Parts: sequence; C-alpha cells; structure tokens
Amino acid sequence: MRRPVPHPGFAAVLLLAALPRVVPAASFPPDLRFRSVSTGRVTVHYHQGLEPLAREAAALATELLEAHEARYGLRVGRVQVVLADVEDEPNGFASPLPYPLVHVRAVAPRGADDFGNHDGWLRLVLSHELAHVVHLEEARGVLRLGRRALGRAPFLFPNGATPTWMLEGLATFEETEATAFGRGRNPDVRMVLRMEALERGLPRADEAVGGLDRWPGGAAPYLFGESFVRYLTERFGPETLPDLSRVHAERPFPFLDDLTALKVTGASFATRWSEWRADVGAELEGEAARLGRAGLTASRPLTTRGVRQYGARFSPRGDLVAYTNRSLTRFRAIHLVRPDGSGDRFLLRRNGGSALSFSPDGGRIVFDEPDVHRRFSTRFDLHVAEVATGHRRRLTRGVRAREPDVSRSGLVVFVRQEADRSELAVMGLDGGEPRDLTRSAPGTQWSNPRWSPSGDGVVAARLAPGGWLDLVSLDPDTGALAELTHDRAKDVEPAFTPDGAEVLFRSDRDGVSNLYALRLADRRLRRVTNVLGGAFAPDVAPDGRRVAFASYTARGYDVHVMDLAAEGEPAPAFHDPYPPAPVAPAPAPATDTPYAPLPHLRPRFWTPYVTGSAGRLRIGAATGGADPLLRHVYGLGAHATTGGVGPGVQAYYQYDRFLPTLTAVVEDTRDRVVGDAAETIVRDRSVTLRAAFPLVRRVRWSQSLSLAWRRERETLENGRGAQAFDLGGLEAAWSLSTARLYPYSISPIDGTRLRVSYLKEDPTLGGAVSLGKLVADVRTYRRLFGETDTLALAAGGGATFGGGEAAARSFAVGGFPDGGLFDVFRTNHAVLRGYDDGRFRGGRFAHANLEYRFPLGHPQRGAGTAPAFVRHLHAAVFADAAHAWTDRLRWRDVKTAAGFALGADVYLAHALPFTGTVGVAQGFSREGDTTFYVRAGLAF
Repeated sequence: MRRPVPHPGFAAVLLLAALPRVVPAASFPPDLRFRSVSTGRVTVHYHQGLEPLAREAAALATELLEAHEARYGLRVGRVQVVLADVEDEPNGFASPLPYPLVHVRAVAPRGADDFGNHDGWLRLVLSHELAHVVHLEEARGVLRLGRRALGRAPFLFPNGATPTWMLEGLATFEETEATAFGRGRNPDVRMVLRMEALERGLPRADEAVGGLDRWPGGAAPYLFGESFVRYLTERFGPETLPDLSRVHAERPFPFLDDLTALKVTGASFATRWSEWRADVGAELEGEAARLGRAGLTASRPLTTRGVRQYGARFSPRGDLVAYTNRSLTRFRAIHLVRPDGSGDRFLLRRNGGSALSFSPDGGRIVFDEPDVHRRFSTRFDLHVAEVATGHRRRLTRGVRAREPDVSRSGLVVFVRQEADRSELAVMGLDGGEPRDLTRSAPGTQWSNPRWSPSGDGVVAARLAPGGWLDLVSLDPDTGALAELTHDRAKDVEPAFTPDGAEVLFRSDRDGVSNLYALRLADRRLRRVTNVLGGAFAPDVAPDGRRVAFASYTARGYDVHVMDLAAEGEPAPAFHDPYPPAPVAPAPAPATDTPYAPLPHLRPRFWTPYVTGSAGRLRIGAATGGADPLLRHVYGLGAHATTGGVGPGVQAYYQYDRFLPTLTAVVEDTRDRVVGDAAETIVRDRSVTLRAAFPLVRRVRWSQSLSLAWRRERETLENGRGAQAFDLGGLEAAWSLSTARLYPYSISPIDGTRLRVSYLKEDPTLGGAVSLGKLVADVRTYRRLFGETDTLALAAGGGATFGGGEAAARSFAVGGFPDGGLFDVFRTNHAVLRGYDDGRFRGGRFAHANLEYRFPLGHPQRGAGTAPAFVRHLHAAVFADAAHAWTDRLRWRDVKTAAGFALGADVYLAHALPFTGTVGVAQGFSREGDTTFYVRAGLAF
C-alpha cells in the first residue's frame, strides 16, 4: 500500500524549517541546560558555563544591530542569538526564517587561523552575521505588502536570491568596518587576491560563488566578494551597498541583479565586475612589482599539489619532513617526504588540523585532530602515530587539545581550548594527566607553542583582547611570562633554531606574511624572506642550515625548503595600519531566565500553493516553525481539491531534545481514481511516530538505529459503498555509513553504506494483515583508474514472512526505487532500468548493480549573475540485475539490463546543490525495452 507523498508546498515548508540545522540529530548535547538573557532588541540563549559570554554577546549584538539598521535604513524585529560551545572550530550562521536567528560557536579562532587578527571573536562574528540579518530582512513595494499579508514566507526575502559573492562580500565588508581588523584588512586575504591576479587573473563573477570547488573553494565569495563591494563603495560612495540592498528588495522577481546594479551604479554587475578585475588586478600587479624590486627569496618546492600542504616538520635526524596533505580528491592525511622532495609517501589519515611533531627518537609523530565526542560535540584531541607503520593511538580524550610540540625529554606542550579562552598545557608523551601552564584572561587565545632546544622554555603566540597578537616566552616550571614582541602585527608560528639563539616566526608586519628571526639575546629582529605568496609555519632543520615552510600560489599552499642564512636585512619598522579597536559595551545586566521554546513556535507565515494532477487542481496553504535551539520543528498544511474530492491535511513535528530524535507525521488525504466501472474516492489517513538513535558518530563513519510505529487506514468510496483497509506496523532499521565525498567527487568515492530493516505488520497493531518484511541493502564505492572516477556496487534483497496471498505482492522491481518499508505492498527497493516501474512482483526480491562513473570535466562556471553554476559533468556505464518472486528463484527469470547515463552537478538559485542525470537503458529479458529516463540524483 502506497503511503501518501507530501505535496510540494508542504514539503517546501518542511525543508525551510530544517534549513538552519547544524547537526543531523540532537540539535545540542542533551546534557546542556539553556537559559536566556535579553536586551530591548536581542535575546541570547546560552548553556551552563557561558553566562559571562552571553551577557557580553547580548550587549554587543544590540550595539551592532542598531548600527547596521541605521546604515541600511530599516528596523529588524527582535533577534534570537544562540551561543553554544559544541564545536572546536569557530563559525556562525544567520537565517531570516522563521524569525531573525543567529547561531554562534563560542570557541574563538586561534591567532594563526584563516580569520587573521581580530579584536574579539564575538564582535567579529556578530558583526558579520547581523549584517546578514539586516540585509536579508529588506522587502519593499509589492514584497512588503506580501509580508503584511503572508508574514515571513520564504519567497518574500528577495536579497536572499543574490549571488553568494554579494551575500558574503557585503557581510565581510561590514565585519571589517565594524572591527579593527576583519578579513577586508587581513594581509593574507590580500595575498590570495594578489596571487590570483598574477597567476590566473581575478575570477569572473560566475566563479566567485558558493558552489566553487576548486581552490579557494568556499572562501571565494567572502574574499573576492568583499574586494568587489569595497571597490564599488570606494568608487560610488558609502551608500552604495545600502542602495543596492534597498533597490533589490523592491524587485518582485528574483535573480534580476544586473538591473539592480544598473539602477544604482549605472551599469550591470557584469560590467562593474569586469572593471573591478581590470582595476584591482592592475593594482595588485603593481604591488607585486614593488615587492619584487627588493629581490624575492628563492626556495625549492617539496610539494606541488596546492590546496593546503601545510605544517612541515623536520625529523630529529633531518632525513624526513612530515606535513599534512589536504586535497580536493582525498581525505586529509599526514605524508612523509625527504628534504630533496623524493620519496613522498602517505602515512595515515587525519580528520583535521595541520600541526604535528616528532618524538625525540623520530619514531613517532604526535598530531591533533577533531572527532565526535560523546555523540554530539566535536573536540580536538592528541594522537600518536608510529612512523614505520602508521599505527596510531589516542593520547587524550575530550581534552580539547591542539597544536602539540614534543620536547627532547618527551614532554608534550599543547593548546587546551575552553569556551572563552585557551591555555597552554603539558603532559607526557606516554600519557598522564595534563597540567596547565597558564591562567589567562577571558578572550585570550594561544597558538603554536614550541619548546626551546634545551627544553627549559616555551615560546608561543598569544592573542590578547584588543588584537594584540604577539610572541610570548614561558617558563614551564614557574609559569612566568615575557613578551618577545608587542605590536598589532600578526606574530605567529614560532620555531627555534637548533642552538636556541633565535626564534623564527611568521609576521605580516610589512604587509605580507614573511618569515622573521628574533635573536633572543638582544631582541634584534631580521627579515628572513621576501615573498609574494607568503611564508607560513616555518621549521628549522636540525643542522640549522635549512628552513621548511608553506608558500602560497593561486593553487593553494605547498611545502618549500630554502637555505637559512646566518644574517639578513633588519626588519622594517612596523607602521600600524589598523584603526583603534572599538570600546566594548558593558555586559547586559538583565536577569536571566530559563529557556522557553513555546513563545517562538507560533506561526510566522503562511504560503499558498497550487498543484495539478489528472485534470484537477489542489489548492492549499502551509506554514511551519521552529524554536531557536531547533528542538521543536513543525509544519502544517491543508488543501482542497477541485472536483469535490474533499479537503486534506498534513502535519509534521520533530522533537530534538534528548538522545533519540522523535518525529510524528499525521496525514489525511483524498484522491479520485477513475476505473473501468466507476470513479472511486481514495481517502488515506495515517499516523507515523519515529525515534532515531545515533549509536555511533565519528567524523569518518556513523551508525544509527531507528524505531517507528505506523497506523494507516485506506478507505475506498464509490457507488457500491465504502471499503476500509487497515495497516498497523512496527519498523526497526539499522544503518552504517563510511562513504565519503570530496570537493571534486562526482559520486561517493570511498567507503560503504549498509542498511538492514525489518517491518512487522500485525492485527494487534491495528492492521488487517499479519506479515514480516526483512530488507538488506549494501552499497560500496571504490576508485578504479583515477582520483575522481568510481566503481559503485550495490546489492540487496528482501523476504516476506507470513501474509498468505498478500505476500505475493509485497515487493516489486522495475525502474527506480519507489516508497519505503512501510509501504506494505508493491515496495520497490531495487534499481532495474530498462523495464516499466514496478513491473515484477513477489514476496521476495534480490538485485545487484554495477556502475562505473567517470568525470567528463569540472567546468566550475556559471553565466554572469544567472542562478546556475555547473560544478561537474560526468557519465556512467551500468549493468543491472533484479528479480521478484514468490515460490522459488529461477535464475533464468532474473531480469538484466545495461545502459549509459550522463549527469551534471550544479548549484541552483545560488544555494541549492542539485544533481541531474539522463540515461538510456536496454532491458535484455522478454519484458524489457529500450527506455530513456531523466532523474534527480544518481541511481544509488
């Protein structure tokens, strides 16, 4: 029996309600207890341990929101801000739906992070996300009238339909203007633009979008977008961005960005972008020429992959260099290479991070990586790997440890992260309890600690509140600290020379990330490199004659080695180019209250929809909502159908507070079926309750269990009366996934997916039949000849137990999968192209599929500001075999087919990833035929 499929309008509401989700189940760890603190404009929801940060965030958000509102000339309603410490990587997101909502990870970026220097993480992230809130809130003219009638319907936010370089470029520009630093003032962002201009030319408007896979990938709309909108602002005045926002918010039809630019700037975005490429490109080339006149430093590349080859460290004997390889086609990994560039080999995979350090004997490597901690948080920990075998073991668990460095005596110094700060800590190479070396003020972030060669001191980078990012020496016995540098340059990533006399480090004090050497005896500072693409993460060879570092080109970062001269030119004086850090407002003094989700759940909009089928129209309305923590998500829909069929309703609710995620779906739908004798009204009423349990979660694999109960009644009404058929069942399903996708993947490319499920239908559960259905499905993906081709294999089958004659039609094969296990009759789980949908039926089924998928190209292109971006083109050749039977399997009855397909991965509407395929298949059995198909997504 087919379960009713939610109609498009209702499904759109459910998708909208789920958009802000940050994790697939349990929005936050169940042990967190949230409270709320409010100002007149902002409410901040936070959990235990974050109250001081929450009060700071409430005051900051209020100040920043009012400044953005004044600049853009509109007032936003109350903004809900969620502050949580569940991830060890900094980030945030904003959504205008179902109300202005911002989520912020409490953990701040490290001093050497891609965000660069900053005068406070909360100010940086809130200025960015609140700029999104104000920009997306605009609606004028007809759209404003639509808001008054329909509320916050998803299609009434026109600025959300702009290219991602406008969305993120605007927010990054405002982030920069509202802070002392920001990515718009970051010299390393300037480096990205400079190398792009020199080597490839600045990207076109259709390339600097969120769908870009090639380097710099997801950073492109932020970095290039900020430069472009800054160019417009400098050329046409400070009101350019507010004017663009207002004009675009008047347009009732989306994606007319060039008309908006024409009205505000006098030419289309295509024209202005071309001018930006020429003008800023020439400026960057001139800048490179000036840098080159001083003489560029020569070095030898050990890697040429680009993307991010980083964190090089010499072994104690100097015969190996270990580094981290991050590419567009494989999982991040630690590699070993000889200092002459030969013998590069894979050692082991790592989930993230780039820091590593050899043990004193060179036989082990200590490194950091994130993984899921207690199912719901992601934490960094330390691991130890054997250089000879790659065998690894954990050194810490849940410590939030990063950036290890091992002393000659076997002590490991590392950064230990907390919600509002980080500390330096130490422990033994063979384990033991960590011991903190520092006690820092809130807002302090440490990075890149390094032992002195004698092991009696540590040097690290410290980011202090206000944007002071300096090198600090530490006595590990007494905890005494001494600043080695003190200015607002970004001084990070220290490394000692073998004699301990100097510390090499990265600094942007001359406007480029170069290497400098600080002589500890007299604090003399000399410049070691003069490069166009920056020099990062230095490490000095044990003989003191060479230094390894990462250097940047338009392809990304690669590991280089150069000779280390004993002397060099004195460092230029640092001229501080940054404005003063804004004064932080006093923390919000309001009384905090327990978190209350219910006031946020009232419907904020309704959206009409119309669909057609069999000559009839289905006219309906839908709404939905969620609370700020996403613990409660719901959708409601109602419709009427022309032709006297009657009304229908659908409701969805998800509760995500405890370990299982609980969902409920209620549906009551009617449809008219025209038969040979008479018309029949089919009414389907169902209730489904489901609990999903995440059994194991890791970065590289997951395992889950779901339990569900369904009660359904189908009523057939015609001139002969009414007939009712009842179903009641319990379903249990277990799944395991290790499959992986990478930026240039055209398919899952590594790993396996496995699912086993069982359905029990029984009169005691309210049904009219008694049977059991067992289904198993496995899919595995392997590379074959290259980096992005895939051999995809799928196999599965199912059996029905009991059910009498009803079992003979419990499964079907033919065409593509249709329905789920709760569809008691004619459930199609198999792929069998070249045959009609559901052509063969039986109480058992089996299928096997082989598909070789290979890329045809990676265009990475769109067309101006049009809302489509083509990521990858690919093709596949395949063979299918499947059969459904009741009595016994006869091999001669197995149906086979083969064919060919073409596909494309695209981004639609600047935000929605979509894969489309077209194919032709030939069924080889008597019932087969040559069939053509068009499909969303891959076959499996």
